[in-house]
Amino acid sequence: MLEQGRLGTRQLTTLTFMMVVGDMMLIYPSVITSYAKQDSWICALVGVPLGMALLAMILKLCSMHPDKNLVQIARSILGFWPGTLLSCFYLYFFIIGASTHTREVGDFMTSQIYQYTPARIIILMFVITIGWGVFHGLETIGRSSELLMPIVILFIIVLAFCLLPQVDASHLEPVSDTGIVSILQGTLVSIIYPIGEVIPIMMLLPYTAKQAHQTRDILVAAGLGNLLLATLVTISLLVLGAFLTEHNIYVSFVLSQKISIAGFFERIEAVMASSWLISTYFKAIVYLYAFVVGCAELFKLKQYRMLILPASMLVFGLANLVAPSLTFIVITIVPYWVDWDATISIILPGMLLLIHMFKMRWKASRHSG
Repeated sequence: MLEQGRLGTRQLTTLTFMMVVGDMMLIYPSVITSYAKQDSWICALVGVPLGMALLAMILKLCSMHPDKNLVQIARSILGFWPGTLLSCFYLYFFIIGASTHTREVGDFMTSQIYQYTPARIIILMFVITIGWGVFHGLETIGRSSELLMPIVILFIIVLAFCLLPQVDASHLEPVSDTGIVSILQGTLVSIIYPIGEVIPIMMLLPYTAKQAHQTRDILVAAGLGNLLLATLVTISLLVLGAFLTEHNIYVSFVLSQKISIAGFFERIEAVMASSWLISTYFKAIVYLYAFVVGCAELFKLKQYRMLILPASMLVFGLANLVAPSLTFIVITIVPYWVDWDATISIILPGMLLLIHMFKMRWKASRHSG
């Protein structure tokens, strides 16, 4: 086995939660509202059970091939060369995902907090931390996420409660006025963005200790993460309205600046930034880990640690190249990322599942015949 460490079910569920929340904590309300306007809260809530159903399909595929990661599953179902080609597509997605999350951190920190610091310095610091995390192995990553997850949950709850005095229900009107197409697009976003990007879990499951109720716990963690994001969307709409939610890229950060209770409890946006950095860090680290282990599996290497330094350097380079500016990411990349996530998390796993089931039935019919 490439990975000697073992994740417990609790660590796997916390990592799943972190991947669902991840970078979405800041940008999700803006993205979903750009499609469904004032009805985006409905789409976000509908997306919770549908997202859990999507993750159940992915976990079903993994359960049919226990002790195999994504690269091994693809080769087992499709054969060596088609499986290798599909694996390369997934590995490309993982490295671009890690690079994009790193770039998001650089853009956010330099535009909101450290305006006079070059983005490359922030990106370099972030890459060093995720590379260092991957070097220490999966067990350390899991235990760290277990330790830090309460901070992320606590902040979202505090944010929601402290903004209740500023809520205006008229911002949600008129309900269902945006059209069925917009609502369907918003619902697709609510499934694809938070849950579809949990696909690297297929690289973690073989290295998880088999325990009772594992699938249930993972689904509950993903559902909880998506529900918290739906809460953020609803609070954003109730406080800011659809127009401001759509046109503020970092909506949660703006909301945290609005908190002011008795002139005492205010200016907590630094806490917001910290909790977002924690969740994005774990999402980026899992993507980098999935890429490194996937490459080691692809080339039948005995260990993956020799790949961490070149992979980290690749992330640093791609993070600087992936987009010329923040505006480019919002206008050009975000609309097409939905299609990419849909392909990665719905179409391809669904295809693998169908081919596997067809092959099993064909074998059964041949034996019975």
